[in-house]
Amino acid sequence: MHQDLKERPRLYYPWPDLISPYVDELEEEINYWLLHSYKCIPPEIKRKYEKTRLGHITARFFPMASRERLTPLNMNSLWGIAFDDYHEHCTIDQLRRLKHRVEDILIGAPPLKEENDIFWQLAAMRDSFAQFMPTNWLARFSNSMGEYIQGMVEEAPFKERLVSPSLSEYMQIRMKAVDVYPLVSFAEVVIGYTFPREVIYHPLMRRLADLTCRIVAWCNDYFSIWKEEDKDIMNIIMVVQHEYNISREEAFAEAVRIHQADVEEYIHLCDHMPHFGIHNEKVKEFIHHNNLMIQGHKSWYEKDTQRYKPGGHPEADQFRGVEVVV
Repeated sequence: MHQDLKERPRLYYPWPDLISPYVDELEEEINYWLLHSYKCIPPEIKRKYEKTRLGHITARFFPMASRERLTPLNMNSLWGIAFDDYHEHCTIDQLRRLKHRVEDILIGAPPLKEENDIFWQLAAMRDSFAQFMPTNWLARFSNSMGEYIQGMVEEAPFKERLVSPSLSEYMQIRMKAVDVYPLVSFAEVVIGYTFPREVIYHPLMRRLADLTCRIVAWCNDYFSIWKEEDKDIMNIIMVVQHEYNISREEAFAEAVRIHQADVEEYIHLCDHMPHFGIHNEKVKEFIHHNNLMIQGHKSWYEKDTQRYKPGGHPEADQFRGVEVVV
């Protein structure tokens, strides 16, 4: 945790703080893939990714997942950060093409020989998930990844010009760009159960997913503010400060208030879910694992990663000008 955060208002969740017993294996797996499967990532970035402790984020997100199901979940932890960093400076047109390409690969399209390892590893991750999950789940996964990249499209003009969106604009964009809708669907991977459309698209289940995205996004912004300062405007603390013309201290307090209000709504929703018939016990199990993921995300910042400390993340321009084949 950054030293300054110890004097700030704290984030709080009421759920257990767990970690998978396979955490060391997961970290070894990440380092093996970095060495052998991501040749497009420069060596100096790979060294920073080793400090990120991505195996730990998998272990904290999904502490009760079986070892075999942790493999595709771990693949996603590495793929997500590599994709996000590598394509940070893409144009809007490039991002739109990337969106369609990622969606196509996740529903079965093969990677092309001219595409880099990020696309080939996406296909490998798809195939790993396909051992456990049906095609309708993979289609939903594809759609949620598309939502994530659409968020990147929508935030790109603000990031390029370092112009602050309004708070309401920011919240709508950030819910997608934080890349959490896929993580919500991963609770189905953990419990080994795919919900029918009438359950997973129920308005209250959709609200649960939206709130999860918001909570994780504000938590990420809370811990990453020092990484993004002077290089990025897409952080709720900076947006709040600009929107209300208040001090940084006041903006921190307001961001924490927004976060905790979302947590309270989420808890209330979990406690007042309708009965889902034959799926009801699985819905309860799904919510339990989603709670663990939210808690694990915060714990990873507090206990594990070096990504949000000086020298722990790629510098602003290290991926500028990379070749993007789409």
